[in-house]
Formats: sequence, structure tokens, C-alpha cells
Amino acid sequence: MKTANGKRAISLFSIALAATAITWGGFSSEKAHAQRAAAAQRPEPSAAEMANRLAAIDAMVIKRMQMFNVPAYVLAIVKDGQTVFQKAYGYADLEKNIPATTDTVFGLASVTKSFTGVTLLSLVDKGLVNLDDPLDKYVDGLEGPYRKLPVRLVASMAAGVPSQLSREIAWDKELEILNSTPLASEPGSQYLYSNFSYRLVGSVIAKASGKHYLEAVRETILQPLGMSSTATTVIMEPTGRVAQAYGDGQGQGTLHPVSYKNPAVTTAAGMLASTSNDMIKYANGLLSRQILSPRAYQLLWYERPSLSTGEPNKWAFGFAAGPNQAIGGFHQVSWNGGTPGVASLLVLVPEKNYGLVALSNLRKHDVYEIGKTAHRIFFTGAEGQPEPPAQPQVIVPGED
Repeated sequence: MKTANGKRAISLFSIALAATAITWGGFSSEKAHAQRAAAAQRPEPSAAEMANRLAAIDAMVIKRMQMFNVPAYVLAIVKDGQTVFQKAYGYADLEKNIPATTDTVFGLASVTKSFTGVTLLSLVDKGLVNLDDPLDKYVDGLEGPYRKLPVRLVASMAAGVPSQLSREIAWDKELEILNSTPLASEPGSQYLYSNFSYRLVGSVIAKASGKHYLEAVRETILQPLGMSSTATTVIMEPTGRVAQAYGDGQGQGTLHPVSYKNPAVTTAAGMLASTSNDMIKYANGLLSRQILSPRAYQLLWYERPSLSTGEPNKWAFGFAAGPNQAIGGFHQVSWNGGTPGVASLLVLVPEKNYGLVALSNLRKHDVYEIGKTAHRIFFTGAEGQPEPPAQPQVIVPGED
């Protein structure tokens, strides 16, 4: 069936079928467990070799910042609860000659989605959210096929929610546009990266917790882990520690100041800002499994929905997950974020109790590759080959 504008209409019946037909697979099979166990047993490098790798990481960051004209970059690596590498490079504000530090506040953009996913799963742990409930149980004002989308599919970017509908309007106004827009695909049929999906998840969190999204994140993650410098750029601005955001026309022009996105627009899809010191606490808190139940961590890091097409979906609850052959086949969960003047990267290897956090005030692919190269050097001692972007890099002004 098609609508008057020629777009395919997706019925509530098909949504119900998708919800019942979804089976959970991903990386929980015996083969995947065996691969993870084998990777985890590989010997650790000697202290001397690790010192050489960390020195190589430092030299690589300095070289690439110069090559790509990156104003500021802060990199941290944690292992077994300890910070094994942390360094701030460059300038948080070029015009004011303010150096970047490990307490400089950078936007997180889409790394915010991992905070959203963790907070959602904490509500599941408390019995306040059922992932198989329809969306309209928690989100008021939905119409048409959006009402019965399962929360689980929305949180896995597999519900067919359109990628983006508008740019700079408040969430309540954007919800009105959503209701008049057809689903982009059959629910449960494909992975479709969607900022709108996570704005909806933020609404689920607010309704189920009875708190504003940011307050729910604060109670679930920030306060227990002592992350006192994580909020939004607007909230953190009075501290004087927020990095100036920069653009360079994706490498086609000179560096120039740009504005951060309005948190009222990005909400649960990208509103947070943080420091390297706070993000170390976040990585260690996740790796030590302090925040969620064992079952919730299984959902966060390993189990992903098997799509109706038979294709695997590696993304759910704020992370892409799967074995990374570039680092020896270890199971890796990660995501990056990017809006004008923001480039962030969070990588975790749970079986090795390892995490990497990279923050910058310039967005372009070369900046993301600095952190990914540091990750490869840490595990292999070599820079390796550049990785493809984690998501389609169709650069739309103001969006990640």
C-alpha cells in the first residue's frame, strides 16, 4: 500500500509481526564465545613493549595533529582500572591562547547515545521499562505506526524511524513532524542510523523515571561515578573550561570558530559534554560493571537483534559491537560522535578491561582516525590500515 505522496505505508500489523519475529543473536553464540575466550588468552605485551607502544601513540598524535591542523585533542587509555595513558594536546581556544587540559570540556555529540542506552537499561533493571512495550506507553502524542513500535527496536536503530526530519527546532515541535512522516523501512528489517530514534528513547526515559532526561542520566551514571564535569556545554559554560568549537570546511578552509548545537535540539541523541577525566570514570565504571545487572550488560555489549532480512545488526543501546580483526579479533564495543566543532570516540574491549576515550574540538574523519590508530597501536604495536567510518559520513551542517 502507498500513501498519496507515493511513499510506502507501513501498517500496525507489520509492526506487530516485527516485534514477535525478532530473535536475539549478535554475538552470544558458542562460536562467538569461543572466539572471545581465545582472544582474551593471548599474552600481554611486556612492560618494555607497552612503553614503546605508548611512546608511538604520543608521537603519532603529535604528527597527525600537525598534518590535519587539529586545534585540540585529548586522549586517554585505561586498562584494568588504571589510566595507562592520558595527555592533552593543543589549544582549547586558539584566539585566547588557552591550552587544552584533561579538565577541558568537549562536546560528546553521539557518544551521548551510550549514556542514553545505559540509563534505559537501568530502568529495565528496575522494572520501570519493558523493552517489548509499545512506544506509546511512554511517549505521549505519537500517531500512526509510531505508536506501536517496540522500545527494543527503537533503541537498536532497527524500527524504521527516519534518520532526521529537521535541523534546529525543539523536540516537541519535531515530534509533530514525525507523526506526518512515513516510517523509512519495515520495523525490524534493517539498521537505520537515526538521531530521532534516540530522542524518542530520551522521552521513554523521562516518562518511566519521572525525571528530566539529564536528571535521570545524572542519578544513574554521573553521580555514582563522580562525573561532576559532565552536563551540557550550556550548563558548563560558566566554568570557563568549555573548549571553543572549530570548523575548517572539512579540510577545505582555515580554522574558524563555530557554535555548539543547542542541547534542546539534540537532547538524548547528542546533548552531553564532558572532560577526559570524567570519561575515564565512565569507561572504568562500565568496564567494572558497576552500573547495570549482568543481564543488562549482555544486552549492552553482546546481544543484537537478528533482522528479518537475515543480516546482523551490530548496533544497540548506544554502541556498535563485534570482533575487531584489526586488533586481533577481540570483541569491541564503540561509538563516535560528531557535530560542528565536536569529534568524540569511545572504545571498550570488555574482556581486556580496556577503554579508550578521545575528544577534540574539530570534526572531520582524520580526527577520528587518530583515536582509532592509537587503539591499533596499543593492541598490535603498529598503526595498521585506516578504518572506514563507523557510520555513513554524509556531512550535513549541524548533524552527526
